[in-house]
Amino acid sequence: MKGDLLEKLEGIMANPKQDDAALLGHLKNLIYESEIDSRIVTEPKSIVELVSDKLQSMEANAGRHDFLKSGFDGLDKITGGLFFGELIVIGGRPGMGKSALLVNLASYLSLTVPVLYFTFDLTEEMLTNRFMASLTGVSNEHIVRNNLKPKEQELLERRIGVVKDRQLFITHSGNGSVSAFKAQCQKQIDEKGVKVIIVDYLQMMSSRHHGRNSRELEISYITRELKNIAKDNKVLVIAASQLSRNVEQRGGDKRPQLSDLRESGAIEQGADKVIFIYRPEYYGLTEDMNGFSTAGVADLILSKNRNGPTGDTRLIYRQEFTRFEDYDEKVSSFSFDEARMAELLNPSKPDDDAPF
Repeated sequence: MKGDLLEKLEGIMANPKQDDAALLGHLKNLIYESEIDSRIVTEPKSIVELVSDKLQSMEANAGRHDFLKSGFDGLDKITGGLFFGELIVIGGRPGMGKSALLVNLASYLSLTVPVLYFTFDLTEEMLTNRFMASLTGVSNEHIVRNNLKPKEQELLERRIGVVKDRQLFITHSGNGSVSAFKAQCQKQIDEKGVKVIIVDYLQMMSSRHHGRNSRELEISYITRELKNIAKDNKVLVIAASQLSRNVEQRGGDKRPQLSDLRESGAIEQGADKVIFIYRPEYYGLTEDMNGFSTAGVADLILSKNRNGPTGDTRLIYRQEFTRFEDYDEKVSSFSFDEARMAELLNPSKPDDDAPF
């Protein structure tokens, strides 16, 4: 194979009439073809051999786990954890808090394993602001405007040390090229031992393998590549995804469903888990079916779970701090006046032992 590759490369470089754009196009096609050719089909194994290998692995790794906790108790109870080799898609309409949830997951997961965060939508500075707000409890708006109150400045300086505990690497790419993305992932996996890759967000990625009129085929290809990265490298890949406008156009229940994913067939098929973010107050719903206030409430809807059950869990969304927190049912089981509820959800002196 190496000889064929070199021969094709020499043939491309030997053509003096092609311009830079044509040369680049030929080289990209060659890379794509070599990637396909390099995917070797392995010999089949008997079930006896596979079970025997599995039992030996379980015995050798007793007490060790191939999954991670998300940091949200309710979600972990449903999923049993986030497994290496999985592609997890987090979907939501604009304004639901997809990036905030990714920030929270990255912050928590990077305490135990190296995390690579791709931001195609936000700049590095904008994302850094959100991480600072989430980790310190200082208002993101005040950080962005560099307009901190004395207590916020003190809090920021006191808590920013928590960044040292995170193995988190952030990269910004304007074009979202799949080829460049794969190369960067492999580089960081090899050099830094990255175990979690976060993509914000899937529809910002692009590929030259399909034309502009074949966006669904392009998304299908991108989704497969994300899954291949997870499976081949035994890493966890988490990607945010936009939802179609069908949610807003649907009367009554606005809770998202799998068919609301843009290019839903490809994403739904490729993902191991699909989690939707739903905030009822976004749609003007002030109370839930039990009469409790929906202010700051967010539901995580696990609509697909290839390796387990589906279900919902409830969180509190503190938008000013780019932070999701576990929902405290004990707080909601009593009746508080608005001032007391605001104090509970927005304490003036955040606890130093906060999870993020």
